[in-house]
Amino acid sequence: MSVKLRSTEASTTWGALIGAFSHVQDILAKEMEDETGMALERYGILLMLAQADEGAMRPSDLAEALPITRSGTTRLIDRLEGDGLVERRQCETDGRGNVVALTENGEKGFREAGRVHLRGIDEHVGGSLTGDELDELRRLLAKLKAGAGRQDGKPAG
Repeated sequence: MSVKLRSTEASTTWGALIGAFSHVQDILAKEMEDETGMALERYGILLMLAQADEGAMRPSDLAEALPITRSGTTRLIDRLEGDGLVERRQCETDGRGNVVALTENGEKGFREAGRVHLRGIDEHVGGSLTGDELDELRRLLAKLKAGAGRQDGKPAG
C-alpha cells in the first residue's frame, strides 16, 4: 500500500534545503574525521567555545545550543575533557556554577580542524555556487530565519 503525500511549494523547497544540508554535512563530517580524527560534533563544541565571550560557556548554554540532549552534551563534554581538549572551571561571576573552556590542546585541535572545515565549506559550498548565488542564499536564509514563527503569517521583509 502506498500513501500519497501532500506537498506544497514550501514543503518541496524545505526538503531540498534539508537534503542539500545533510549531504554537505555528511561530506564535511567524513573529511573532518579522515583528516583530523575529530567528529564534527566535537568540533562544533570547540567552535562555540572559541567564539564565546571570555572563551567559556556554561554547560547548560552549550546544551541549549546543540541538537542533542542535556545528558548527551554532558557526556560529550566529559569525553572532550578526558581527551584534554576542554576543562571545567569555576564560574567567576557565580561561585556555585562552572563553565567549560578550551585548553591549550583544545585550541590547537580547534585550529587544525577549523582549517579542514573551512576548506571543505569553501570547496563544497563555495565551489558549487557563484559569489552572487552565495549572497542571494545568505539573504534568503536570513529572511527565512527572521520570518519563521511569525504569528501574522505574512512573509518577512
